[in-house]
Amino acid sequence: MLRNKEKIDEIRTVIESPDNMRFTARNDYAFKKLFGRAENIIILREFLSVVLELDKEELRDIVIENPAVGNYYADDKQGILDIKLTLPNGQKVNIEMQNLWEPHYEKRTYFYWASRYLENFKPGKAYKYLARCVSIHILGEKFPLTEEIHSIYRVMNVKSFQLFSDDLEFHFLDLTKVKPEENQSDLEQWLRFIQTDDKAVREELGRRNAVMQYANEVMNQFYADKKERWNYEAAVRYESDRATLWEAGVDKGRAEGILIGEKRGEKRGEKRGEKRGKLQTAKNMKAKNFDVETIREITGLTAEQIAEL
Repeated sequence: MLRNKEKIDEIRTVIESPDNMRFTARNDYAFKKLFGRAENIIILREFLSVVLELDKEELRDIVIENPAVGNYYADDKQGILDIKLTLPNGQKVNIEMQNLWEPHYEKRTYFYWASRYLENFKPGKAYKYLARCVSIHILGEKFPLTEEIHSIYRVMNVKSFQLFSDDLEFHFLDLTKVKPEENQSDLEQWLRFIQTDDKAVREELGRRNAVMQYANEVMNQFYADKKERWNYEAAVRYESDRATLWEAGVDKGRAEGILIGEKRGEKRGEKRGEKRGKLQTAKNMKAKNFDVETIREITGLTAEQIAEL
């Protein structure tokens, strides 16, 4: 898959580039440092307000359930957990930065949503206490189901479009569809901020938005710290390893498919050759006036096949 090879090259460039100021919030570690720390709650609040179209006052008392603390990436080979939030009204929100669109990602989305929906729900509790749960997926690869930058999915009647329940809601934000245009919406500007690895672009966006300017300062301070940069690069290597393993799996599957195809082709060829040989034998025997029954016994062909010769 060419797109995954390009992704691997792109990820490796971050480490190998002589310009160590080219870094991006698409990186798992940087993303959670930027949006998942209590001291940066103003950044998270601003971002959520444009994604969920909520007033910032409604997001005043957000609780980050798994805040980014310390150099947690260095020893965590499983990567970064999603950012888990609870809004003042009890609604749950899960934010995920996903750079590779993997097979069965749709089912994975349901699985993670269901786990979050049932989180802390104890046996014997009434169903009415299940809180609405929203999953926000920021994608570094093209979202294959639509050309929209921001797509929202809920459960509804397929004929009348009547909403069944608003407890389930998925947001997919496609970074690949964000273009560097002048008249961008607030959401597009935030996605551009996350997507770019160019410091100058972030500075330009910061001049339009005070919170984005603060986010840019956080990014610069973060990357200026050697330990933080090491963790950033560890996340880059982890992502590169994942992409490489995925690519290797695709190549292996393709090779096995070709091998199976070749073997099937060989078997089909053998069968065709064997049949042609029998037909030629029958034709020769028929020319020498052998009776049909004898030809059948020798070649295994049917009387109808022999009659057609």
